Amino acid sequence: MQVGRGIVDGRRARGALRRTELLKATLSVLERDGAAAVSHRAVAAEAGVSLASTTYHFATLDDLLVEALTWAADDLTAELHERVTELGARPADELARLVEHLLVYRRGRTLAEYELYLLAARRPALREAAAAWLQPLTEIARTFTTNPQKASLLVAALDGLLLQSLIGARPFDQADVAALLSHLR
Repeated sequence: MQVGRGIVDGRRARGALRRTELLKATLSVLERDGAAAVSHRAVAAEAGVSLASTTYHFATLDDLLVEALTWAADDLTAELHERVTELGARPADELARLVEHLLVYRRGRTLAEYELYLLAARRPALREAAAAWLQPLTEIARTFTTNPQKASLLVAALDGLLLQSLIGARPFDQADVAALLSHLR
């Protein structure tokens, strides 16, 4: 019986690994070509697997997009949690560096995530995952204020700063974060 369970567990592990590969491939397609380019076929080609593999793991395109946004949110949460624990004596500076990190060092991924996030306006299936994607920023905001309304406003403002910087409407300025935080007090 142990052997039988090992085979099943091995298949599950390979299946989970394949799903992760497909989700990473989805984000790569998004980073390179945008949300309109995401299809089962494009993701399969990016991952180097058969089309049947993508449709086996994600029956619909919405399933794939929801799971990609959820996976990206979990990945972002882990990355930001690591950085937030490093908030030192100058948290405004650290928060500004964090926003800069999202815009410079992981710009492609941030842009891909925002494309999925905004796609939720047109695709209701993505809305729950989009709300979860905001969770890491909300957790960070709660380190600056215990007032839930102010934390929500900080997330909205950071969201706006990120979006405006991504589209080139305004250059990111670290002083904006300090000014924003001063208004929350």
